[in-house]
Amino acid sequence: MPTIYDQIYAAAEPYWQTRSNEIHVPESYALAKALLLRYPEADETVVLPAILLHDIGYMSIPRETQMQGLAGSPLGWDAAITRLHEIEGARLAGEILTSLNYDPAKIALISQIIDGHDSRKEALSLDDAIVKDADKLWRFTLSGVRICHEWTHKTPAAFMAYVESHIADWLLTEQGKGLARVILEQTRQAYATRTEDESTTF
Repeated sequence: MPTIYDQIYAAAEPYWQTRSNEIHVPESYALAKALLLRYPEADETVVLPAILLHDIGYMSIPRETQMQGLAGSPLGWDAAITRLHEIEGARLAGEILTSLNYDPAKIALISQIIDGHDSRKEALSLDDAIVKDADKLWRFTLSGVRICHEWTHKTPAAFMAYVESHIADWLLTEQGKGLARVILEQTRQAYATRTEDESTTF
């Protein structure tokens, strides 16, 4: 029988089909689960729906302007686009979760996390910090580097150096910082050991 998280995943998935979120969100979901194992006091009933729904607001933004919601974008960062995807994401998340008869008190907490997951630098709670970290940790993964280095017009090596320089200020939990270092080392090793045939996949 599908769990409530399976139901949220299925409801959210159509909204991921832009800005590589069909790759980013499932991997961030796995990273959130890894962080929850390290912080058993956190509330998975808040964290997991929030990470599954955090970027769905981008589907309300024209595709031609979505990348300006990325800090460091060569097109120039537009904070208004970042903010709009948070506002729209919180609204849509509320609608989706309400349709699934989710606890209204949890919906309020989840919506609050989504409405500020990029623009608000400080975490409101441990649950918020885990969502923020799971979101940022994707940039350190192989798929994150492969996609984001092109978004930012950097070489893979330059992008990896860039994210490494931000571990201290991007990641809010100690476990998140540790995971960032481990994941980045794995990504570097994957690039270092690639073959000529594999080179176009990175």
